[in-house]
Amino acid sequence: MKIHNCSFVVALAVLHLTAIPAALAQTPLPWAIPDPGLNKTPKPSPPPSDPDYIIPPRVAPNDQISAFTTTLTLNDIPISHLTEWQVSGVQAFANTTNSDMVLDGTFKLHAEIIESLSRTNIYRVDQRGSYLQLRTVPLERRVTTTTTEPQTMNGLEIQMSLTGACFLPDAPSDQQCTYMPGLVIDRNSIDPDFFVPTRVLQTSQVGDVLAPETLAFMQLPGFQGGTASQPIGLDLYFPNSGTFPGNSQSQRSTIKRQEEIDLTIAGTFSRVRQVVKANDPQAVLGRTIYGFTLFGDDENRCLNTVIQAGAQFLPDLIPDLEGSENPPNTSINRNLFFAANNTRLPSSSFTIYSAGLGRAESLTPNIRSLREIPGASYHSLWLGLSPVLDRSFGRDRLFFRATGPQIAMRAGAEGGEDVDNLQLMSVVNQDIFSTENIQNFYTQVYLSFLRQDVNLNRQSVYLEQRRYYPHLSLTGNWTRSQDIFRYYTGVIASEMVKLYLGADYTFNTTDGWSFRGGAIGYVNPDRDYYSQVFGNASKRFRLGNNRNLILSSFFNYAIDRETRIGDVVSISPASELGLSGRLNWQRFSLGLTNYFGDILPNSYDDRLLIELAVRPVNNVTLSGYIAPIDKTSSRSVYGSTISWRLKNQPNSPTLSASWQHQEYDYGNDAFGNRMLVTDNIFTIIFRVGSSPNPFPRENPDQPD
Repeated sequence: MKIHNCSFVVALAVLHLTAIPAALAQTPLPWAIPDPGLNKTPKPSPPPSDPDYIIPPRVAPNDQISAFTTTLTLNDIPISHLTEWQVSGVQAFANTTNSDMVLDGTFKLHAEIIESLSRTNIYRVDQRGSYLQLRTVPLERRVTTTTTEPQTMNGLEIQMSLTGACFLPDAPSDQQCTYMPGLVIDRNSIDPDFFVPTRVLQTSQVGDVLAPETLAFMQLPGFQGGTASQPIGLDLYFPNSGTFPGNSQSQRSTIKRQEEIDLTIAGTFSRVRQVVKANDPQAVLGRTIYGFTLFGDDENRCLNTVIQAGAQFLPDLIPDLEGSENPPNTSINRNLFFAANNTRLPSSSFTIYSAGLGRAESLTPNIRSLREIPGASYHSLWLGLSPVLDRSFGRDRLFFRATGPQIAMRAGAEGGEDVDNLQLMSVVNQDIFSTENIQNFYTQVYLSFLRQDVNLNRQSVYLEQRRYYPHLSLTGNWTRSQDIFRYYTGVIASEMVKLYLGADYTFNTTDGWSFRGGAIGYVNPDRDYYSQVFGNASKRFRLGNNRNLILSSFFNYAIDRETRIGDVVSISPASELGLSGRLNWQRFSLGLTNYFGDILPNSYDDRLLIELAVRPVNNVTLSGYIAPIDKTSSRSVYGSTISWRLKNQPNSPTLSASWQHQEYDYGNDAFGNRMLVTDNIFTIIFRVGSSPNPFPRENPDQPD
């Protein structure tokens, strides 16, 4: 699992880093939160009746609280105290994929912020809210691949009989008997998939006395296996005695891919509480989240329900802070909120209980450089439900289908003692019967060589089943103005328990350099949770107003990703090494990324990606990409997207339509022809919601 959870926070930090040097002399400092409402309080009226408070607890108006201080991530969805509701949906259309629309919705049930100022000069903001989330999550993914190979099927038909004067014991000497067992393949029992017989009938035994009408019927031209009342002789039919590639119709194999994704509904009720306290020298933050999720289909429903019910009684985390003689410092360090949101949250997971505590020194007017801005720390315990995928290959189904008529090449003869060079020997239970020692014999010998055009179909089913298991994680970070250090450890209580330990470090400079590196190790890794080492470095060159060039390099080394699915070796690339460059020129953006294959083990193959984006008007973006070099087996060669946003405000209606040309390469067939499945995938994404934004941008000249 790649670790990119803090990327949006890092980007936001870089935005402010570029603005701070020119604004450090301002009061309050731009690295502090906007005044949380204290200075907007009307001039005091009569003294408060509560002796413990200068300002008793009161509900703060939404427009007096900065959304920056109340923003957090709730099950992969960012919310703030301004969030009312938001709904998003994704619908994909493709020939090779069948899937229903993916809908996600978040709805505020109740939210309020209570602020107060105690007699001990502790300013407190208590944010509380309850939310309902409805999401559609993948439950099962099935990919059926059918390969059709033209072949020529060979067959054989054997028809024989041998009769003569009876000489066996207890047989009348003046009669005719059969000296070959009666064996007939039931042609109605031919297997429709493999064209092989499944039933053989025994119609007579050696030594059976033949009726006169049977003898007369057998002497008709062609093979006659006796009469309906007395069948005799061998009549063996083998339509499939072997095949070889190709036939008269085709010398090229074809392949068909069909993907089906089954979804289920997940409903989550969450309670959120965040308490911020500030005195003169510092501020603390305590964040607690409770969640209860029910899935429409959950094989671990009993265990998950019991754990979630018990977690609802765990305590809220309220931070402790001593009072001070001086009034509280409202220049609360933004790093405190960055640190809280820099915590590593498992992706695609559902929170059951999360409790964390952050602390940071507040800002003072004598700070003149980034290095002097105090850092912040945040440490939390997270309990939730995380997906674990069970992968399997179904048993391949092989079957033939006829594509042409059966053609027969026949040869044979029949007769008795008056026919030259007609000999036949029948061996039954070590007894030998031959035309040389049977008097007055009559025999039939017919062979047919069969040929038919067929298709060999091989159907393979790959199945992914998603189950949610309890996941306990301990994580924390130290966030400073220019760098972030994170650690994380935890356990996923799946059938094969997974333990992990990891850390990463990010460093940004004021002249545009950015570095990031980290590692994570797993016990009992699989194809989704595996040990890896990763890193990247980038440099931003300013070329003018809204013009810059970004050069970067990156790598990811997957150490122990599982390479088997059951008994099948299936290597899926996970390592990557690449270089990229992006030129942003006002409303245009051009990107170039090259992935180097065959350098790191188990890496993606060579790939060159070119991207172009243009914003003709402020709220519309057109983008496209092309990969002139791409050696991966599953690839998107080219595509385009158009995005439209109604306004530059949170939860403004957004609509995006994209198209991508997808290719699945299955190598070469037996004739050396390339087997390639292509598809055009059209995707529509929309998002609507209600979340008022009373705060204008801090820098109106800053582009969105």
